[in-house]
Amino acid sequence: MKLHTARLLICAALLIAAPVFAQGWKPERGIEILIGLTAGSSQDRTGRALQKVWQDASLLNVPVTVINRPGGGGQIAATVLTQRPGDAHYLHVISPTLVSRYITGLGTIQVSDLTPLALLGNQYLAAAVRPESSLKSARDLMERLKRDPHTFSIGINSAGGTLQIMAAMLIRNAGGDPRKARIPTFQGGELMTAGIGGHVDAIVTVASNILPHVESGKLNMLGVAAPKRLTGALAAVPTFREQGMDVIVSNWAGLVAPKGLSPQQIAFWDGLLAATVATPTWKAFIEQNQWEAEYLPSAAFLKHLQGEEKRLRAALTDLGLAKQ
Repeated sequence: MKLHTARLLICAALLIAAPVFAQGWKPERGIEILIGLTAGSSQDRTGRALQKVWQDASLLNVPVTVINRPGGGGQIAATVLTQRPGDAHYLHVISPTLVSRYITGLGTIQVSDLTPLALLGNQYLAAAVRPESSLKSARDLMERLKRDPHTFSIGINSAGGTLQIMAAMLIRNAGGDPRKARIPTFQGGELMTAGIGGHVDAIVTVASNILPHVESGKLNMLGVAAPKRLTGALAAVPTFREQGMDVIVSNWAGLVAPKGLSPQQIAFWDGLLAATVATPTWKAFIEQNQWEAEYLPSAAFLKHLQGEEKRLRAALTDLGLAKQ
């Protein structure tokens, strides 16, 4: 029954998208999904979830390959797209880091250099420490930061992104200067190693990335930067807001393509992605990774990115980090 229902849902989604698919363009060769971070990262899992949906539901009749091109906070992968104008066979999973790194001068690629295709979902960040730490709550963290915000180290895995914004917000809430704070940057899985090994006092990253290490007893989560408690396995973790700290930071996932796509190419991806997010496999991925389900097609995602650019620019200017 479940399999039959799943097939019906996929068929329904494809029927809705059928006029779009029929407009003339379709992939002529394999699709490459470029990931700017290492294997196992949130962006990597997103790309592989798309690959699985498209293959399992037979939504594409060409091969789909996920290629990790880590480095430069995603700049290396994004640069590949700028070298393929008009080629809709190349896709790239992005986060707010692409926008914020440009604002802070750490990156050279901005939204106008790419073609936005879809907002795929939303995630919230969290802070975690080792179980041996004296910090047991976000209130403890704030008190520690108030005593001496500039010797306490908060590890992140991407400079100039939402992780740095959240770390800076925590320090600013405690009365410290984020520009003088200790916020070391680690690559991919090195962040978890640093947190678990005590190489930093705390780490900030996506809550779902921390969860497996909480369940294994290697980390304790102090709070999530969400407007309300999350669901599922994260429901027991209090928000920063309910602990007296007005810290809300989201880390959405989006999909972009090279600049210069034709209306027919964009329409194809709008139709395919609308069908994708309607599948049970994608919905299960959203639930398993503690995402907030939210989908925006290309035109709406472009407006979202323009709004994010204004919001992040204001936040980074306030923190003394904006340069562009």
